[in-house]
Amino acid sequence: MRVSLPLLRGYRPELPASSRAACEVLEDVGIEVKRHQDTPRGEVLTVELLANRGDHHCYLGLARELGGRFEAPTPLPPLAPLTAADGPAPLVTTDTCLAFGVARVDLADADPARLPEAWAEALELNGEHTGLLAVDAGNVTGRELGQPVHVYDADLLSGPLRVRLSEEGESVVLLDSAEPVALPAGLTVVADDEGVVAVAGVIGARRAAVTETTRALLVESALFDPAAVRRAARALARQTAAATRFERGADPTLVDAGAARTVALLDAWGALAADGPRTWSRTVLPADARLAPREIPLDLDSLDTYYAVDFDPAAVERRLTCLGFAVRKADGTDAADGGRTLLVGVPGHRLWDVFNPECLYEEIGRMWSFDSFPAVLPEAGGGAAPTPRQRARAALEQVLVGYGFFEVITDGFYSRTAHERLGVPAGSPLNRHVELRNAIDRNFSLLKNNALLQALDVADYNQRHSLTLGKYFEFTHLFEAVDADSHRELPLLWGMLWGEETYGSWQRGGQGFDFWYVKGVLEELAHACGTRFEFRRTADDPSPLAELMHPTRSVHLYADGRRVGLCGEVHPSVTANWKLRTDRVLYFEVDWTALLTERAPQSAEQVDELPEHPLLRRDVAFHLPAGLTAGEVRTAMEAVSPLELAWVRVTDLYESGEVRAHTFELAFQNDNTVTADQVNHAMGALTSHVLTTFGERGVYQR
Repeated sequence: MRVSLPLLRGYRPELPASSRAACEVLEDVGIEVKRHQDTPRGEVLTVELLANRGDHHCYLGLARELGGRFEAPTPLPPLAPLTAADGPAPLVTTDTCLAFGVARVDLADADPARLPEAWAEALELNGEHTGLLAVDAGNVTGRELGQPVHVYDADLLSGPLRVRLSEEGESVVLLDSAEPVALPAGLTVVADDEGVVAVAGVIGARRAAVTETTRALLVESALFDPAAVRRAARALARQTAAATRFERGADPTLVDAGAARTVALLDAWGALAADGPRTWSRTVLPADARLAPREIPLDLDSLDTYYAVDFDPAAVERRLTCLGFAVRKADGTDAADGGRTLLVGVPGHRLWDVFNPECLYEEIGRMWSFDSFPAVLPEAGGGAAPTPRQRARAALEQVLVGYGFFEVITDGFYSRTAHERLGVPAGSPLNRHVELRNAIDRNFSLLKNNALLQALDVADYNQRHSLTLGKYFEFTHLFEAVDADSHRELPLLWGMLWGEETYGSWQRGGQGFDFWYVKGVLEELAHACGTRFEFRRTADDPSPLAELMHPTRSVHLYADGRRVGLCGEVHPSVTANWKLRTDRVLYFEVDWTALLTERAPQSAEQVDELPEHPLLRRDVAFHLPAGLTAGEVRTAMEAVSPLELAWVRVTDLYESGEVRAHTFELAFQNDNTVTADQVNHAMGALTSHVLTTFGERGVYQR
């Protein structure tokens, strides 16, 4: 926005005489001056305004912001008295219009020379000077108060105005176009009996436009929903001054003032007919919750602590009042009496962005200048111990990094085209997504419901950069569409491996990854969290991702009887879509929060206490045929052990031809009363149970 500094001084004479000092004050209250120019018509400032501060887009708003620093109020300029109009008020049939009114006046002399030179130059700075006195009066009101107004030639209107949504197939010749422009259905428009005369909050139409011959004037002042105006401005590719203001939330208390100020300006410039009407008709609409008056409690003790400064309550009240806030002590007495809690009423121009005490802290900080506060750190306690969730995640990361994995971060979105690359069968749950209706970039329109897609993208990226090994993981979230109106967010840890791992020895080459490598990693992860996985190949309750995995080289992961993930080799038909130059790609994913147990991972400073008596350990080896997992055998032994077991785990795997020998280590609890004979008897019972249970499937002891 370009601002005339002499005109701004007219609203804020307290500004320093030095242009440099004036710019410094503006910047200190949060209005960045990008450029200062000395022109033949006076000094001009180009200011950068905050995206959420629509009230800054006018001279009165800038003056009010400075008034908070100078403790000087900023009253409204003179307004014209308007009488109630006869007849029905304009009709509003859409909730995207929050307030709407029109003033009716007659012009006696619309000579553009009546526009004061200072305002003509100020409008010219932002390309708003039209040379039509009535239009320029409305532009002055918008640039002065921050309330956009629109003027119509009343003689060109057919019937009363109504605010509605545009219909399919409607078109209109806009003020800046020579040909009709098609209007998308659902835009907020102002219309008469013959059709659209303005796109609400954005731009008017030529059919009812003011010209040099206009004598009957209709001045519209309204308030429109910010999102509706933004949608219309984008649909029409037109960013007008009115749209810029309405998009940021206009002031509901200025709707009446906007029309009254426009009429007052025309009257002051001698443009109105002496005996003409000066009426105002406003439509009463249902209250919008966003515009409801609200008070925010401001605890001055907390404010003092926040800035490490002892604020004067009376000064806080004065400066907030000058910013337009209504301030009173909590019990109704004056703040100067030493009250430490104030109730701060939010003014209309800040209803869209001030909601809590922290917002008020920012206002006070700007009014005092942030540079004036001491640079001290807030008091802090000793901190809190990591939560079980944090300790579990740290333990998992430590295991993965120890295995040489690198952590990656992927997007939470992808495109439908990218998802189709997976080749998901029709009818699969993976085809259901939570989809953004108004995604700016269609490449990021779907919330991801699987991590495999982006894991393969990472593999593809690394291979194209000449890497021959990939080991990476990510903690992320998936979004599962439950139905049309709801979804679930699921925590996930996934990892992928491909290529060959070398060991720094010239005598041996690299070794590729296989299912057993991934299984070992997962068992280490579970052990780090004090639990363990069961690995099952089952058709019951399969994961949606299972159909993209190799049918005989992948299994599901179970913890406490619940499916929590899967692991194995990605199906070659899937990896072929990425043209990966590797024999196999291994992938695992798990709901890592399922690993949180009462036995949370210990920090590096903690160690297990040594048992009073050493555990009694025995080994036993069984040949397990393909299709029978070590987990099934381990569970069977734990279920019937005559003595209490500390653990059962596989310590060795020997494979030669048809032989697959698993060595199990059994550790029995020892209270110094267990004899060797009891342990031998327990081992015999366990061995006999395994052979009886699984003998028909080909299990034998080695």
